[in-house]
Amino acid sequence: MMQGYTSNFRLLGSLLVLTGLSCYFYYFMEWLFFLSRPSMFSYLTFTENLALLFTAPLPLIAMVLPAVSVLGLLSVFFSGIKGVPKVVSNLARYAIPAMVLTCTAFLMLDNFSYTMFGIASHSAASLASQAYYWIIISLFFIYFMGKLAHASLNDGVIGKHYGALLKLMLVLLGLSSLCLAVSYNQPISTVLGVSATAERDKLPNIIFFGADGVNSSNMSIYGYQRITTPFLDSIAHESLVYRNHWTNSAKTTGSIGSLLTGKYPTRTKVIFRPDTFKGEDMFQHLPGILRELGYYNIDISLRHYIDSEDLKMRNSFDYANHRQLDQQGSDLKNFFLLRWPSSVQFIEENWQRLFQRLAHLSGYISMVYPHKLVNQGAKVPPHLSDIGRINQLKAQILQAPKPFFANVHLLGPHGSRFDYQEPIFTKTKEQPEHWMIDHYDNAIYQWDAYSREIYTLLEELGELDNTLLIFSSDHGKGHTVNETLPLIIRYPNKEYTGSITQASQRMDIAPTVLSYLGVTPPQWMDGHSLLSREEDSYPIFIVTSSKQQLTNAGEWKVAANLKPPFYSLGTISMAYCGILYSMDINDIQHPLLSQQRVHSKAATCPDVELEPMLAYGMIVTHLKEMGYNTDQLNVESRLRQ
Repeated sequence: MMQGYTSNFRLLGSLLVLTGLSCYFYYFMEWLFFLSRPSMFSYLTFTENLALLFTAPLPLIAMVLPAVSVLGLLSVFFSGIKGVPKVVSNLARYAIPAMVLTCTAFLMLDNFSYTMFGIASHSAASLASQAYYWIIISLFFIYFMGKLAHASLNDGVIGKHYGALLKLMLVLLGLSSLCLAVSYNQPISTVLGVSATAERDKLPNIIFFGADGVNSSNMSIYGYQRITTPFLDSIAHESLVYRNHWTNSAKTTGSIGSLLTGKYPTRTKVIFRPDTFKGEDMFQHLPGILRELGYYNIDISLRHYIDSEDLKMRNSFDYANHRQLDQQGSDLKNFFLLRWPSSVQFIEENWQRLFQRLAHLSGYISMVYPHKLVNQGAKVPPHLSDIGRINQLKAQILQAPKPFFANVHLLGPHGSRFDYQEPIFTKTKEQPEHWMIDHYDNAIYQWDAYSREIYTLLEELGELDNTLLIFSSDHGKGHTVNETLPLIIRYPNKEYTGSITQASQRMDIAPTVLSYLGVTPPQWMDGHSLLSREEDSYPIFIVTSSKQQLTNAGEWKVAANLKPPFYSLGTISMAYCGILYSMDINDIQHPLLSQQRVHSKAATCPDVELEPMLAYGMIVTHLKEMGYNTDQLNVESRLRQ
């Protein structure tokens, strides 16, 4: 009897060792995957990445080992009952480690076929192709079940080397504990630094109604010869129209980041994917402040590039792109997030990769290529197009708790082919060439028409004069930074109206909203309220991502040149008093300097233009203040050439 108990407990020990080693193997393979390509982990040193590798498996191990213990004891019970098939007891014993190894093998196969042939589970569209992957997954599971059952027997690998493998497992756990202690950070502060005292029932709704890639010079409200914005023209007299508005980023990722945080992209280091928010930047943003005031927050944009969850913007939105978000999280997750944020993000990235693929194969969700969604014009599926986004917004306006804040980003004018419903300045919607200006104007006209729909709906609901409406764009046509952008703000009850020539920038919008609500913008915001700013002549810094971008076989596009000290930053420009000074640092040893006139000088600008040495010195100073190492930038020698 005692020998039987000893054998069973030894078997249970082997199961625990098997499971633990499987978890480590899974994360090791995923760690290699993320380490081999551009990712958020490119910003970490190798030592930090190594610490991440050993800390990431701990939560999974902590969850599955108790389950394995229970199932192992049940398998002992089942094996003692006559008539119970052996497969039942084996399933209880080996299901969890077999599932972990199956997931590992599945992702490895998926990565290989995707990298080599552009074929992967998330591109499986037909029922037959999806069934093929489920067959592969099932075969993996059956294979590992059999292998693990054989390995744990007395004459198997685990049985013969149980002592050595147990020691290995204990060593790995020891390393994990050590890395957990060494990589401990002082808890990230989630304090937003504002006094949220406004009365909820007196707060207006807020809608950021943006469109991608719109130059103000192509809008009739700004003097364009074509009537591309008839609706915005009609409400110009009841709005503030800013005529000298600039982006802070040529890429939508960085621009949306500045819009929602009021910070420079150079401060948050969120310029282009795979950049995400890190540290305190994860919590310091406008949506977080509005949630404290009692707002229900809505994000209607694009997954991967600007979705709040994908960018790791914590405690921000309640609803984002067809899904309700749990902003509370478990106490355990929040505890680790505040102290080991990189490890938590690594775990989240792994879970998302696996969940999205399996959910796609099961028909629960359909995975899409974000790069295609912003570049294929009218071929975008309706529920993922601007029509789908407008329908989402309308539904949220009707049912969301009040007050609500909605950040809406439409993609029709993005290009290189444009998406719209009806041709206005062309006979057909056919676009044989890229970036055709007539179709671009059609897309801007469509944005204007959508604006009218939302305005009319608010008016019908009696919410128009209880809503702050902000119309804007993220960057210029074709990701240019040398064009001014639209910024049109309609305040409730037409409280502020007129035409504003003073310079403004994307990151000024968040503090402007807070000022209007009677909330003093926090010190961590770099932008300034446009309701109180009087100066015209101040430098506006604008970033562009590195030129080297990777578009792989599946057309998932990321910034590829993630190398220190500038990572995804490729060019930084400064718009100041009618001149755009640019410093291309893709080659940090030989930065390219250029300048061009972009708009008329403001009345407060000096009569004499900045000396180039001073202008580019201001750019270098900005980079230093944002924490970049500029030692290798020899700007002075470039100016002398």
